Amino acid sequence: MPRLSLASRSHDPYWDLDGKGARRSRTQRRLAQWTGRLIIVLAIVVVATRLPSVDPAVLTTPAGKPILAGAIFSILAAAALLAVARIRSVTRH
Repeated sequence: MPRLSLASRSHDPYWDLDGKGARRSRTQRRLAQWTGRLIIVLAIVVVATRLPSVDPAVLTTPAGKPILAGAIFSILAAAALLAVARIRSVTRH
């Protein structure tokens, strides 16, 4: 079965064929998905605003070098994961 195009994903092709109950349940499902996403984003914002601040001068001292190294390696790992995900998604099509 061929995949739907990007334009048809935003429009439900069966919207007019189903009854009122099916349309209502799809609308409620979409609303629940967006509400869940909003709650997740708000939780991330709250956690990000509660993080302690770090003095950049401390990171250059010997005591702060492990923190700086951990931050650099986590950025490198995130970039590698994004690259692998992009490679996998490109080869699937």
